[in-house]
Amino acid sequence: MRAKHYLVFSLSLIFIQSLSSYVQGEEIHWQTNLKQAAQQARAENKAMLIQIGATWCGFCHKMEKETYKDPKVIKHVNSCFIPIRVDADQNAELVEAIGVAGLPTTAIITPQLKIVKKISGYVAAPELEGHLNKICLANHEQEAPLRSKQPIKKMSQKKVTAEFAFKGICLVSMLDDQLLVEGLPKISSDYNGRKICFTSVEHKQKFDSNPDRYWPAFEGHCRVSQLDQNQSVEGDPHAGGVYREKLVFFSSASERDRFSSNPSHYLLQK
Repeated sequence: MRAKHYLVFSLSLIFIQSLSSYVQGEEIHWQTNLKQAAQQARAENKAMLIQIGATWCGFCHKMEKETYKDPKVIKHVNSCFIPIRVDADQNAELVEAIGVAGLPTTAIITPQLKIVKKISGYVAAPELEGHLNKICLANHEQEAPLRSKQPIKKMSQKKVTAEFAFKGICLVSMLDDQLLVEGLPKISSDYNGRKICFTSVEHKQKFDSNPDRYWPAFEGHCRVSQLDQNQSVEGDPHAGGVYREKLVFFSSASERDRFSSNPSHYLLQK
């Protein structure tokens, strides 16, 4: 079941105590201040990975020594997320807001403070990597072998991509669930002269009731290419993301990074 909860705690009042006295540079770059981490998450448009444990929790230490020492996990967490480590005993308000039922708990939270994934209990490295792959929208070359096994890659040459806008990606899944999933041709809607497909009837109903919420900024075109190169280029959802609760697509990951480094430059200009 997808988590639909929103955090209600005040970021200005909560400060996270690290379970470790220090973190080596080659390891995960755990944050210790939630307010600063949330600001960084918004600035970089990255989800926060919050690991909640306690000094007395054996499986928390096991996960720290095994799962978070895995090279693939380290690289993925540092590149795609803002990692935060929380001591449950010292952050009761945060624990209650997230709805922690047991330790350790791993929570993935968007920059808008929406919980998109919550995992209770110990998680081995391969399992955690699988969860992170589904959530992370960043396009890293080192993840190409993993992506080739996913349905979205296998379907990229099918007729659905040619017939439907935005390469057949379900806009509702991307915005609400933070997942890149191709829609089903039989579940579709027409909007702004383009045909959109969805992963479920529920997603179609959400879109039909409020299409402007899900419609990409700049009509799905790459804003960076438009301003920097004076070219009208169709954006790619795989190189897209969510900025201020709005889908934004780019022609490549490098264009997305240029936008992220100075979004006001591309948003304010006409």
